[in-house]
Formats: sequence, C-alpha cells, structure tokens
Amino acid sequence: MIRVLSGLTSRLILTFSLAIPLCASADIRSGKPQELRDLHYGDALFHLYQQNYFPAIVRLLAARKQGLMQAYADEPELLLGGLYLAYGMPDTAEALFNRVLQKSESPAVMNRAWLQLGKSRHRRGNARAAKSALQQIGEGLKPEANDERHHLSGLIELIGKNETAALTDLGKISQQSEWSLYGSFNQAIAYLRSDQQEQGLALLQAIGSGSAESDDREAKSIRDRANLALGYLMLELNRSDDAKLALQRIRLSSPASSQALLGMGWASLQLGEQEKALAPWQILADRNASDPAVLEAKLAIPYVLSQLEAEQQSLQGYRDAIATYDASLIQLDQLLEQVRQKTFPDNLLGDKDGDDLKSASRSLLSYLLSGNAFQERLQDYRDLGHIESNLQQWRQKISSYRTMLSNQKTAYEQKLPRVEEHLKGENLKQVIAEKEQLQTLYAQVEKTEEPPFALATEQEKGWIARINRIKRIIKEHGGSGQLAPQQEMARLMEGILTWKIATEHPARLWSLKKQMVQLEQNIEMAQQKEVELAKARSEAKGRFDAFSGRIEQLEEALPDLHSQVKKLRQEEADLLREMALVRLEQRRGLISNYLIQARFGVANLLDISTARAGERE
Repeated sequence: MIRVLSGLTSRLILTFSLAIPLCASADIRSGKPQELRDLHYGDALFHLYQQNYFPAIVRLLAARKQGLMQAYADEPELLLGGLYLAYGMPDTAEALFNRVLQKSESPAVMNRAWLQLGKSRHRRGNARAAKSALQQIGEGLKPEANDERHHLSGLIELIGKNETAALTDLGKISQQSEWSLYGSFNQAIAYLRSDQQEQGLALLQAIGSGSAESDDREAKSIRDRANLALGYLMLELNRSDDAKLALQRIRLSSPASSQALLGMGWASLQLGEQEKALAPWQILADRNASDPAVLEAKLAIPYVLSQLEAEQQSLQGYRDAIATYDASLIQLDQLLEQVRQKTFPDNLLGDKDGDDLKSASRSLLSYLLSGNAFQERLQDYRDLGHIESNLQQWRQKISSYRTMLSNQKTAYEQKLPRVEEHLKGENLKQVIAEKEQLQTLYAQVEKTEEPPFALATEQEKGWIARINRIKRIIKEHGGSGQLAPQQEMARLMEGILTWKIATEHPARLWSLKKQMVQLEQNIEMAQQKEVELAKARSEAKGRFDAFSGRIEQLEEALPDLHSQVKKLRQEEADLLREMALVRLEQRRGLISNYLIQARFGVANLLDISTARAGERE
C-alpha cells in the first residue's frame, strides 16, 4: 500500500482511547425527585443541575457557614466535594471527603465518600490510591453508583495495563446502567490489548450495530468510535467488506466521519475498486483542511488517478494538494506567531469575530487542541478567568457594603432613643396596672352572691344612675301619690335591668377572665421582647464592629487574591501556549511530509510524460 497509509496505525491507536464520560460527576443521582427539606440546599441543587458549579459552591459554603441544611446531615458535604471535583479542585475535594469519612458513622455515606475519593484520586493521576479507596467500599451501594465504581475500577486497571482485572471489573456493570456502553467499549479495548481479538471485535460489532431511543450525544459518539475502530481493524485484517459495513454506520455529523470517509476509500482500494475509492475521498477533500483526514485524502486522490492512468487529472490533483498544503503552512506560521503573543489564548479562543484568516486559524487551532489534556487546561484557564472577574467585581462592590453598613449604623443611632425609651418599661407598667385592676375586679365579683353592677356596661351604668336619680327625686317629694306612676316605672326599670345583668353575669365573668389571660400573654410577650431588645442593643456595637472588621479583611485580602489568580491564570496560559506550539509543530511536520510526497508525485508524473514524449520521437 502507498506511503500515505503509514499513518493508519497511529490513527488506530488514537481510536482506542478509553471511553470516559464528557462531564465530571458532581454526585448527581438520577431517579425520582425527592422531597426538598431545605430551601438553601434546593438553591444549590438548582445551580448544580445547570452546571453552574461556582454559584453552587458559594451557596453551599454560605449555608454551611450559617449552620443551615441540618436536615441533610452529610449530604451537603458530599455534594460540595463532588462540586469541587467537577470544578477541577481534586485536592480540596479529597480533603473534604476525608473529613466526612472521619466523622460519619453511616455506611451509606461512607461508601459514597469512598467512591468520590476514588474519583478524586483517579483525576489526580494517583491510580494506586484511587484503587485503594474503591476497595474500601462495602455493601449497600446503590446500583447506579456501584456500576460507576466498577467502571472506574476497570479504567484504573486498564491504565495499569492489567487487562484481566479490568475485564473482571467491567464485566460487573449492569446492562441496564448508563455506564454499560462505556464499560463495553473499554472491555473491547481490554480484549484487543490482551490478544483476544475475536472477543474484542465481537464487542465492537455489538456496540457499533446497536442503537437505542435513549441514546444521548455521548452514547452516539461511543457507537461511532466503536464503528471507526472496528472498520480500521478490519482494514488491518484485509476484511474490506466488513470494514465498509462498520464505517458506513458512522453518522456524517459525527467527529469521526472524516476518518470514516478516509477508511471507506482505503477499503475500496483494498478490493481493487479504485474508482469507488475516489467517491468518499472527493467528499472528504471538500471539507475543512484543518482535518488531517482531509489532507491525506487530497494526496490519495491523485495517487489513485495516476493508477487509473488519468495523468492530467492526477497532475491537477497533486497541484491542488500542493496549493492546499502551502496555504496550510502559511496559516500554521501565522497561527504560530499568534500563539507566541502574550494575548494567547484569548486572541484565538475568544468569541469575537475576526477576518477570514483569523476565523480559519481559530478553526485549525480548535481542531488541533481538542484533546482532553488541552481542554482540561483550557477549562482551568477559563475558570480562573471567571474567578478573576468575580474578584474584580467584589473589589468594586466592597465599598458599597461599607456604605450600606454606615447607613445601617446611622439609622440605628437615630432609632436608639426610641428603643431606650421603650426599655424604660412605662408602657409595660401601664399594662401591668390594668391587669391588676382587672384581677381585683374579678376577685370582687367572683365572691359576691348577688350580681354586681360592677360588670355593667357603660350604657347600663348610665341607666342605673338615672334610676337612682329618679328614686332620689321621688323620695325628696315625700312619695306623694302624684308620683306613684313614675315610682312604679322606676321600680320596673330597675327590675328589668337587674334581671338582664343577672342573666348575663356568667358570660361577662368569662369575658373578664379571658381578657385577663390575654393581658397576661401580652405582658409575657412584651417582657420577652424587652429582653431581646436589650440583648440586641448590647450586641449592636459588637455586630457593627464585626461587619466592619470583615469588610476591612476583605479589602485587604482581595488585592492579594486577585494578584494570585492573575498569576495562576498566566501560568495556565503559558502551559496552553507550550502545548499549542508542540501540536502545531507536529502538524507542520505532517503537512511538510505530505507536501514532499505531493511534489514527488508531480515529478514522477512529469518524468513519465517526458519519457513517453521521448519514445514518440
């Protein structure tokens, strides 16, 4: 096969990269929604499910500082550790998980903490410590978490090149689990690494040919990767028809589609179907030249055309390839210059629109540096940028908090005289005196056998006074017969009034008692409020001083923190620049090699044409 195929083995090795979920886990458990017992915990969960990890961390830390979320025991701590892990802070996450393990007595909590600790250590590259943490997990782990545990353990064994143990762990993953597809793909890799080719191929075939309605973006991507790996393995085994079947299952929108089109061409070429090989390569050649498969297709097309003795078309194809490679090298040189600038990576990885050349450069850089290592570094860089922006905002806000505190203190000092007046207790003394009067009245009327007029209403008291005045007038006139009707009327009115008061006496006595109880409750509440008010007044100065001290601490700490974050972000930018330069130089070497081959192809065709012209002469 031609020299262009020399990159096939390296592509095959890249295809066998382990299947790992795209998003870091923050201990989110699927299933039916559970009852929310704390608003602060729910607020943090809301931001977590939006993948806004920084706000979620801030809310959990604030609630923990205030002693809230007591209803969830160690749940918030585990969630916080998972958030630290998702935010790229494995050291902080591990310290928190260790604290949970030291104080917790719940086997379920400890199992989850060990699992999170294993994930944290794995992310830090400490495979032995991660394996040790996973081995501490006991019985009772929930099925989904248990499947994640076996997947992680299998990954660790694969990284350690212990394929037998990896197969054992990965084989324990439930087929109904969301981890089953990852586990199956990694099992296939383990089989292939351990020279169990048939089992590995069968598993890749099962993954690649399968599909489910529940397949999400990651699941579809894994199936595409399985088909790509299967297709190139079949090419290595000269099973071209099987290779075609596998590669044809890859979606055109998949990132693996370019490699699939390239492989389709090689499969046709293996079958001696040279014209059929051109079809997928011509489709591929029209794609963005930042893809290595496109560059290789541009070289493969004229090679096949020369085999078909279409020498003019072949010559034109080589010249087109040379033009593409020359343009790519110019782009690379300009991109290298931009990467070396101090403004990298913001000058190329930002969202601002530039001219065509800059847009093409960003496209090329994005393709070259889409690996996990670069993306993790880039995410750290962006996270640090977010933190730097946040700190800058706090530096601007802190003066506002000082103004707010000053206004609160002024308002308090204005209200303080009213508070002190209230604390003298004059209003409370009046209420207590009123209660004592009612108690005296109640004691008096309760012991009196005849209904006392003391419980009469104001209107009734007025009637009583009028009757007594009438009786006094009649008595002053000696009880003459002329006033007999008036005397009888007064007697009758007095009887009616006395009967009314007597019949309503129990109800009035109960109302009096109820009024006394209400006053007693009011007095107790007033006394309690006075105690709280006195305590608040005594603590007010300390509270204002504490807030003022915290603001001063923040004002002093923020510049230093801001400086540290800027320094760390610059270090991340330097690492990104170094990684980018290495990858770009590698790409430059690859394109230069393709350019040499294309020029050699042109020279070879020209030699053939010259030789034929000489033969005709």
